[in-house]
Amino acid sequence: MTIKTIDQKNERIHRVLEMVQKNLTRSNQLHQEFLNHQALNLQTLAADAGSSTPIGFSSPSKQVVININQLKEFGTGSIAKCFGSEYEILDHRKSPRIPNGDLLMIDRVLAISGERGNLRPPASTTTEFDIPENIWFINENQYSGIPLGVLMEIALQPCGILSAYLGTSLILPENVNLFRNLDGEISFIANPNLAGKTITNRSTLINSVSGGGMLIQKYAFELSIGESVFLKGNSSFGYFTQVVMERQTGIDTSGNDFMVFDDYQSIELDEYLPTRNNSSINHLGLIDRIAFNENGGRHGCGIIIGEKKLSGSEWFYTNHFYQDPVMPGSLGIEAIVQGMWAFAKSSHDKKYFQDPIADFSHSESFSWKYRGQVTPANGKVNFDIHLKDNHASDSSINLLADADFWVDGVKIYTVQNISLTISKGK
Repeated sequence: MTIKTIDQKNERIHRVLEMVQKNLTRSNQLHQEFLNHQALNLQTLAADAGSSTPIGFSSPSKQVVININQLKEFGTGSIAKCFGSEYEILDHRKSPRIPNGDLLMIDRVLAISGERGNLRPPASTTTEFDIPENIWFINENQYSGIPLGVLMEIALQPCGILSAYLGTSLILPENVNLFRNLDGEISFIANPNLAGKTITNRSTLINSVSGGGMLIQKYAFELSIGESVFLKGNSSFGYFTQVVMERQTGIDTSGNDFMVFDDYQSIELDEYLPTRNNSSINHLGLIDRIAFNENGGRHGCGIIIGEKKLSGSEWFYTNHFYQDPVMPGSLGIEAIVQGMWAFAKSSHDKKYFQDPIADFSHSESFSWKYRGQVTPANGKVNFDIHLKDNHASDSSINLLADADFWVDGVKIYTVQNISLTISKGK
């Protein structure tokens, strides 16, 4: 092949690449126009109805690129109505969704960026979630403030929005249609009162790694009230096939026995973890039985164990996810927090629990790893909490622990440095 022929071939390749790039750029422009048009329609409808703040707590000066109705469509309806006509193919097959109903923790997307079809950074999104003072997870929560499991959902859900916006499911094979959180860590910077506030989430894609038809993506995120950041973290998610997820081997348990209730002191749930719920759905009823040994555990500072029997009809299966029912890992971690709370109430003076304030912050980041799932086919979940610190001062109780979470005898979650500080209210 002559040099001239090579040059001609390279020129043709260059022209083809230019055409592809132009098509991708135009596709991104059309999609952004679609999102802006949807936002304009919503604001017009709100104005016709006489509403000055058309979307929740949001100021009308904010441009909304994906509104609550589109998010609900993504949860249980048409994905194309959320992201545009290019996604219509996903409406006709099983595709990853965001949580819906009581587990949807996003009200609006204010900004989203990234090149469609390109799963590499830069890509980011800014979302908001309004927290009414009487929302279910505040009304039912045993401790003051927002449950840790709910804070995790608020932090993580925008990552799924950004991944979908980039067209991940359009690129992957059709049978790679399960989206799962794999691990993460969170640092708490402050402990503000979030009731009645709007939480802003800023999430950024760090990287995407593919192999064997599957994909792992890592994201960084932060939560703030206005410009005041109170939580930061990062987390990894994976796209998997049904076959892969059904091969649930869990986490290595060598030298790590499954705990039973013999020789443990039981905690009366009605006394130390009573139901706080006036509705037909007991969202936070995550424990049936709980016990402890103050001198046990891996660190010799105490162990707490608990269990919950499952019927397969629990409320969260409907809300997480459409066509793919699975218990949120965040609720497994919330069960662990409830176990720590009940233990603290049963082991420490009642003076700390008069209008108590709960705080999850600690010098060490709270981290988790998921290597399995809880589905309607499972019958029971268990946890064991190994305290690393358990002390009280004049004004507070401080608990720090590692924990494991099991389903039908298989360990599927591990948690490191989960902290709970309970302070006397003023």
